[in-house]
Amino acid sequence: MSRERAASGPIEVRTPRLRLVALDAELARLQVEDRPAFFQALDAQVEAAWPPVPGEDHKMVEMLEILARHPDEAGWRGWVFMMGWAPGQPDRAVGTGGFFGPPDATGEIEIAYAMCPSFREQGLATEAVGGLLDWAFTDPRVRTVRAVTQAHLYASRRVLEKSGFSETEDVGAGEDAIRYDLAREDRAA
Repeated sequence: MSRERAASGPIEVRTPRLRLVALDAELARLQVEDRPAFFQALDAQVEAAWPPVPGEDHKMVEMLEILARHPDEAGWRGWVFMMGWAPGQPDRAVGTGGFFGPPDATGEIEIAYAMCPSFREQGLATEAVGGLLDWAFTDPRVRTVRAVTQAHLYASRRVLEKSGFSETEDVGAGEDAIRYDLAREDRAA
């Protein structure tokens, strides 16, 4: 994995097959206001089915509002997962993910991710989560990463397990949600 930040561009992490790009305030604005310009800024082809989870446009607006108020939180919010498709051609946006904010007072952060349907079951989510974890754990404040998923989402649970997370508890009565944790010392082991 490599961690890069262009002199005036967004934070990027590279994994064997992916380029993970952290949203900054400008990318978040373009994603909400000018989708073709958003993909152009990412050097990616326009994805008609964006975002990966239908009906989540409101989350993109929330991301824009947060990053506009707190531009220093780039990297601790949304990321776009990009994959090279063909030599000399623009990348494909294959998923999104990121964190719900910087580490809290106990050093805990929460991670989430979603893949476009046509890019699922190829190990890309596991690779993206691994890249995000590698990036997050370079910050010494991060002690634990948590993830919450629904019990019936077996593929999502498997991504977390393959990424080193351990199931810790059910979350909320009747919500069918399960929490997973990954401590710094377990990631290093």
